[in-house]
Amino acid sequence: MEREVMPVDVVLVGAGPANLACAYRLKKLLAEKGRADDFQIMVLEKGREVGDHILSGAIMDPKAMVELYGADWRAQGCPVDADVGKEEVFTFTKDAAKKLPFLPPTLKNHGCVIVTLSQVVRWMKDQAEALGVTIAEGMPAADLVINGGHVMGVRLVDRGRAPDGSEESGFEPGAEVQATITVLGEGSRGSLTKKLVDGLQLQGPNPQVYGTGVKEVWEIPAGRIQKGTVYHSAGWPLPNTTYGGSWIYAISDTKLSIGFVTALDGGNPGTDPYEIMQTWKSHPFVAALLAGGTILKSGSKTVPEGGYWSRPKSHGNGFLIIGDSGSLLNIARLKGIHTAIKSGILAAETIAEALLAGDATERMLAKYEERVQASWIKEELWRVRNWRQAFSRHGFGRGKFVAGLAWALGGKIFADRLPIHADHEAMHKGQASADRSFKPDGKLTIDKLSGVFNAGSVHEEHQPSHLLVADPSVCASKCATEFGNPCERFCPAAVYEMVGTIGKDRRLQINFSNCVHCKTCDVADPYSIITWTVPQDNGGPRYLGL
Repeated sequence: MEREVMPVDVVLVGAGPANLACAYRLKKLLAEKGRADDFQIMVLEKGREVGDHILSGAIMDPKAMVELYGADWRAQGCPVDADVGKEEVFTFTKDAAKKLPFLPPTLKNHGCVIVTLSQVVRWMKDQAEALGVTIAEGMPAADLVINGGHVMGVRLVDRGRAPDGSEESGFEPGAEVQATITVLGEGSRGSLTKKLVDGLQLQGPNPQVYGTGVKEVWEIPAGRIQKGTVYHSAGWPLPNTTYGGSWIYAISDTKLSIGFVTALDGGNPGTDPYEIMQTWKSHPFVAALLAGGTILKSGSKTVPEGGYWSRPKSHGNGFLIIGDSGSLLNIARLKGIHTAIKSGILAAETIAEALLAGDATERMLAKYEERVQASWIKEELWRVRNWRQAFSRHGFGRGKFVAGLAWALGGKIFADRLPIHADHEAMHKGQASADRSFKPDGKLTIDKLSGVFNAGSVHEEHQPSHLLVADPSVCASKCATEFGNPCERFCPAAVYEMVGTIGKDRRLQINFSNCVHCKTCDVADPYSIITWTVPQDNGGPRYLGL
């Protein structure tokens, strides 16, 4: 098969805040050396448009934006919904909301801003393009090009394959983008990052652990909340064994960003992050805010929660891994945008030196890690390096005390590293029957297919499924017996469905056209036989404005 070859100097996979910051800063640095026109920089985005697949709460610490664009970054036009104003944190029981008498230090957001991240990256895209960066939208990278452990670029997805994988008349093999340096900034559970980390054995001392966040934007009647208000809650409806919590951010006096993140290492195969979010909305405190309102958009995404000890080795011959792909989210602060942008800045400084020296070896690109270790990224992540491990070991009630004490003491309460189990390894057997009594009312609470509609997710059905199951026979036999087919529960988009009669023609049906690209299945499958790959049609959610 002959493929078109597209040579560039730097290819960045994923148009999120980390890669867009990297591309912008790199062009600036090369311009300072009078070499801006000598190197071609390309950002590949799998979504139809930049921002389509971006989802975050989001409260942003602006310090990295100041470093990248200057103190007047807002005056330059970066969209900001609100400055953080009133802040409160609650512990929920089923019928009550108990306000904490103080703000936990990690959740103090004074000086931060509420943003719609999909709109922010649209603005960042414009800034990068203005400097001459090529932004290629609707260009999913399906595989890495590796020669002897040296990453040489990526291969784009093939087009025109039939559902059985055969080549149709309009078949077009994906082009090979050959690059001196490849930067993976794919966000949470990036498909190429996963291949590279597994293939070159780059995973850090701890596995990555994840939560699944479900977000909605609501329009509500005026007079209930003030723009800039920030609420967080923990507790109900989660059991003590499961890490997680909620947010309510007032984008305006009448528009709310709300959401709930449920950790995937709680052990119960009946855990359903989407249902937990919908149940949480029925709490009297939340329901009163939303009453008479209208849901505008919704979506789901995994969150990499492991922190410092879950970081993969993020440099090597011809490659860097940055942002959420590199486990740089500060889970204690519930923030990763600022660390993603900062990692992009540090990557750009490293790449500029490498390009000018004509050296993209591991020795040269190791300077990225040196820069991370000398930056405030290290300072932030090191202090909370055992945060999730404390909750995993002690449960949420005692865990928040232990983790909080460790933070107060600068992280010195523990030895350097506490271990943690990968999410799929933490799932307990023998809990095949899960409570399925939840029934959405269609107004305050909605079903999963309505959530897919509100996410704007669409895939062409005449194509191969991008969700690969290595051995489907496991689903109707071993998994059904041992775990009760948890994929039917943990997927927030009703992609996985067991159909047919038990003991006869029972089988797994994959409704891949529903997929919202959250990657929960790739994480939580107890047998690790589900692999998420990029679809050939640029399909998926439309998260612009979410």
